Amino acid sequence: MSKIRFQIYSLGCKVNQYDAAALRGKLEQSGFIISSQPQLVIINTCTVTQNAITKDQRLIRQLLQKFPHSRLVIMGCWPETNNQVEKIINDKKILFWGVGKIDQLVKKILKLYSLKPIKEIILESGILAVTDRSRYFIKVGDGCNQFCSYCIIPFARGRLKSRPPLEIVKEIDLATQTGYREIVLSGIHLGRYGEDLKNNKIDLVNLIKEILKIENLGRIRLSSIEINEVTPELIKLMKKERQICPHLHISLQSGLDKILKLMNRPYTINYFSERVRKLRRALPDIAITTDIIVGFPGETKKDFLITYQFVQKMQFSKIHVFSFSAHQKTKAFNLPHKVSPLEIKKRSALLRKLSLELENKYQQKILKKYKNKKLSLVAEGKIKNKYRCKTEFYFDLSLSKKDLSKNTLV
Repeated sequence: MSKIRFQIYSLGCKVNQYDAAALRGKLEQSGFIISSQPQLVIINTCTVTQNAITKDQRLIRQLLQKFPHSRLVIMGCWPETNNQVEKIINDKKILFWGVGKIDQLVKKILKLYSLKPIKEIILESGILAVTDRSRYFIKVGDGCNQFCSYCIIPFARGRLKSRPPLEIVKEIDLATQTGYREIVLSGIHLGRYGEDLKNNKIDLVNLIKEILKIENLGRIRLSSIEINEVTPELIKLMKKERQICPHLHISLQSGLDKILKLMNRPYTINYFSERVRKLRRALPDIAITTDIIVGFPGETKKDFLITYQFVQKMQFSKIHVFSFSAHQKTKAFNLPHKVSPLEIKKRSALLRKLSLELENKYQQKILKKYKNKKLSLVAEGKIKNKYRCKTEFYFDLSLSKKDLSKNTLV
């Protein structure tokens, strides 16, 4: 029998991307092959906002039209949180699946084609989450206990679930041997890693220490962390270990305490700024990127201006701007004093413009400081005669072969 051709489309966060990559790896090990003319199309959905759901639906319609004779699997957070998805997408050819349980999903897919699962492959933990990049994103945990008022994730992915450290280390070791030079630690609530495990000595800092023992390891990057989880121990470790990228993504979401309280965020503006000061005293060049939600219910024009000014003061190296679009099952969806879509669009544009200014300012500062020093680079691809590289400070550079040789390839 010829091999089954398949394709995976994944929307949303890095954890979703990991799940899709893990599924791809196990399908390929089971004899399936990636193809632009697939017999099987898998769509890994996101449901973090109403806008995300709209994107899910649009992509599903497009792929149904593009591949009318293919089987479809719709998986991820949207089917997990909405038991009406099968009625919304009324098509008997579609298999609906929720979050996780990748091994079970592989068995289900094999059954669709009357194929028997290969026991050694399905149960094998040494299969990588396949990507076409030189950076390996690994999910160290899933779920979240925070319950921010705008976020559906705890309902979609459940409570915090940390993976055993030995399992994580084995996967990173395999990824390193395979040639991945940057390991990105990902999780819905990364900073709380280990809290749900029986061994109370396991936390994010100790996990990183175990990872650093891996032979021939390139470098480590943390994908996202809350400000109250940037502990003195983590700061000390980042200062000591060159292999940990001097970059943290720390979500701010708003520059006002009153909005943060409505969001159910676990910090105040004073706490946020003081912890950032401590971080920068230890690591003066660190890149700090952030998220801002624009137009949260109750945010006035004056409130937005205060957030804008606070962002300027913090000198973030990049801002991910999100227009408020809460899922209907979250508390924020029913909050009063909604901001009009037009006003949200205007405010978002101003903040994105500011982000570009801050990105450029930070990048120029680093390039000037490292003019006679070597940057740590991971080459991610080549366009014509230029190499696209990711610096340890998170921003990208396009370099000639000559300029590339002046720096350090991890």
